[in-house]
Amino acid sequence: MNYTSSFIVAALRETWFSLDGYASQLTESQWDAPSDCPGWVVKDLVSHLVGTERQLLGDTILPLAEDNLGEHVKNDIGRVNEAWVQALRVLDGPGVLAEFEEAINLRLEALDAMSEDDFEAESWMPVGKGTYRDFMMIRVMDSFVHEQDVRLSTGGHFLSHQKAGKIALDQLCSGLPYVVGKRLKLPEGTIVRVDVRSPKDLISTSRVQVLAGRGEFMPATEAAVDDAILTCSFEAFVMATAGRLGAAAYLEDGSVEVLGDKDLALKLYRNLGFVI
Repeated sequence: MNYTSSFIVAALRETWFSLDGYASQLTESQWDAPSDCPGWVVKDLVSHLVGTERQLLGDTILPLAEDNLGEHVKNDIGRVNEAWVQALRVLDGPGVLAEFEEAINLRLEALDAMSEDDFEAESWMPVGKGTYRDFMMIRVMDSFVHEQDVRLSTGGHFLSHQKAGKIALDQLCSGLPYVVGKRLKLPEGTIVRVDVRSPKDLISTSRVQVLAGRGEFMPATEAAVDDAILTCSFEAFVMATAGRLGAAAYLEDGSVEVLGDKDLALKLYRNLGFVI
């Protein structure tokens, strides 16, 4: 979906300010707690957000210390991310939070000054060429997911958000054809359906069919039999598509249901992680 620039900026403001308020209450031990994001503690999650926004403000990419890089650093984007995390490890949690507050306030000031035409300009993105609008929707998703990482790693609760959650859900659902067609390499013609639910309502349905070796979205209403149906809570879907270490736990608490070819549906859930 092509969201307006004002909606995107409001979504960033929503999740950034929410994270800021939550993180301001963290204890020293919570800042240093392991997260479900491989290789990072809670403080590192916020440092990563600082680094990305500082780069978008024009700061120079920092050098990376190559010694003892963890297995979570898998590509050039991961290396850039890790360089900022390394650099900010000299700060304590409140120090990193102060850096975060400065960065997001400067970024919101810059974003508020941009026009719809500015958002339509061609832009670099982590997944190839696109517009600045496309890139900022990825920023919403990344910020939203990391807010949940911080919350869930420190005893807090998943927070859906009206704006940031909607953009994040769209972005995460957009990866389903890749998972079905390229990662799982399912047989030609296979159809899988993924339903995402809030506590009360169905909030998203995606049907993907394998055609010519590629996963392709198909209309939810098209008359065809789904080979497998995967139903997830929003929280379980986010954590699984983000490749988080604790995603498997949702298979045990009723957050995930499977119908049709249950083995296929379970295989799909276990392989949803595609976020860089």
